[in-house]
Amino acid sequence: MIRSIFFFLIVFLPLLTLAQVKVVEEHPDVEGIRYQKAIKKEKYNVAVITPLYLDSVDLANHLTHLPRPMQQGIDFLKGIEIAADTLNRLGVKLDIHVYDSKSDSLSVTQLLRSKLLDSTDLILGNLAGNDLTLVAEFAKLRHVEFVSAGSPADAGQEANPYFTIIQPRLISHIEKIHRSIHYRYPDDNVIFIYRDVPAEKNALSYFRNDILNPLPAKFKMLSLRDDSLDMSRLWVGTGIDTNKKTTIVLGILDPTLSYKLLKQLLPYAKQRGIKVYAMPTAESLKNLGKTDEFPTMPIYYTAPHFIDKITPASLYISKEYRRLMGGYVTDIVYRGFESLYFFTGLMQKYGTPFYEHIGDNANPFITPYKIVPVKEKGTVKYYENKYLYILRYENGILTYE
Repeated sequence: MIRSIFFFLIVFLPLLTLAQVKVVEEHPDVEGIRYQKAIKKEKYNVAVITPLYLDSVDLANHLTHLPRPMQQGIDFLKGIEIAADTLNRLGVKLDIHVYDSKSDSLSVTQLLRSKLLDSTDLILGNLAGNDLTLVAEFAKLRHVEFVSAGSPADAGQEANPYFTIIQPRLISHIEKIHRSIHYRYPDDNVIFIYRDVPAEKNALSYFRNDILNPLPAKFKMLSLRDDSLDMSRLWVGTGIDTNKKTTIVLGILDPTLSYKLLKQLLPYAKQRGIKVYAMPTAESLKNLGKTDEFPTMPIYYTAPHFIDKITPASLYISKEYRRLMGGYVTDIVYRGFESLYFFTGLMQKYGTPFYEHIGDNANPFITPYKIVPVKEKGTVKYYENKYLYILRYENGILTYE
């Protein structure tokens, strides 16, 4: 780990230092830039923007263990590095520039006002919040492809074909759940449990208004009054058909509360034939894999990534990560690797910008992508990866589709 941290500083810190010159006060005028057709190049310039906290973390006091906020950004970058080495061995030429989104001396705003991204062909961002919005707007103005690899947020984008979201939005997860219930349990009672909070009310709205996968109009809703289930309201107050089995959509985004509610449902699972579809945040519930945790109650949730750790592709990335960092690979490493590998494949095949061909999903390394346009009134707002797995835990045994 110590060797890896110093390797990181030696290799990337000079690049970041170099990236802190030529900062201008005003954003360049881009209104007159005309759209350019896709051009193939011998070498492509890729900008990677991720939180590294290099200016705020004293590495001398963290030589054996990186601080938690820093770990995610470095793991994403390590995935990029492994992919770059792999592509280089395949003869692909890339010029990769790394920028710390949490830098004190070069903020994202300053970076976008500088000329450092003038020749960039692809921006890979592990960003959220205002930084994500700023880079998406920049990509739209400058006609440069921007792939958001870390956040499912749409950054408020309209008519921006240069912006692609790799992590599916909540509405996409709900559509996948809806489709699964409609296919597997069309005759069940369906009860959607939620709280009076904006995100969970949005989830309910997506479920109720999903015209592509209509369930019977009689599905029921239950709003929690506190952080526990009132079983009388659940079984009697909702007016369900007691002669039918029950599918619960647990629209709770807080995984700790989800776990508590699952435990409350468990005693009724066998009698009521309960199946539970949880939100994607259930991924953090590690106890689902214990055989005696939720016996007789199948639990589903959706996930954009499922890494089978014993496949040759995943073992390759894991081995390379251990060589560089000496630890265990995390999901964000795979996300960094796959984002560079996949989109470099599109540049190699079509040139840049490549959004007209972004639906070509023939170049995955591990995770399949299903990138489609999100439209409003016939206009492309942005692109989104809609590919999702359905993971099922039953008696601690995991299966997926």
